[in-house]
Amino acid sequence: MKYKIIIITVLLISSIALLSMFNVQYPHTYKENVLYSQNDISGYNEKETEKSSNLVNRNEAIKIAKYYIEDILGNDLSSDENKMYVNLYKNDSSAESYYWNISWSSPNLACGIEINTINRQINNIYVNRYLNNKYNNTTPPILLSKDEVFDIVGDFIEALGFNMNMYRLDMSNMNFNIDGYQICTFINKNNPKDKFEIDISITEKFITNYVRNP
Repeated sequence: MKYKIIIITVLLISSIALLSMFNVQYPHTYKENVLYSQNDISGYNEKETEKSSNLVNRNEAIKIAKYYIEDILGNDLSSDENKMYVNLYKNDSSAESYYWNISWSSPNLACGIEINTINRQINNIYVNRYLNNKYNNTTPPILLSKDEVFDIVGDFIEALGFNMNMYRLDMSNMNFNIDGYQICTFINKNNPKDKFEIDISITEKFITNYVRNP
């Protein structure tokens, strides 16, 4: 009897040790209006870190992302081949705000957006169409003129809420990036540190990238 008790005790301890090692967790649904840490999202835990009716929740973040990427920038997200990815994180532990990163991926399109959960500011957007097509850098196209740039980016800048009476397009530093897209930097006339960058596909006339204060 004594040996049976010892054997049962050993088996029980072994089982607990194995469970602790693997620590299996099961997925849960998101709670609306709740922010999660990076570890919480990766582990599908529901540890609430902050709550406020003013914060951008998951559904609202997706709605904002679709508005800019589909409605304003003209990218079709309706294809069944488009896979959506949603992530919530802090850039570093001392950052004030969490950020939603919403992205889509398909054979012909990769795009994404980063949204500040507190002030709803769009930090960056990227759009990569026709991933199988490589840029032919043997014959670089001519830079777009100021008027051509504003024809392409005007509605987008207005949607972002910038007052263009306060910003100027830095014509002296317009150039191509390594992918052959034209880099257009807009600088606050009263504060040179306040700026945003928009990259444009010259051949196809669409916005490929936006960055706030690059």
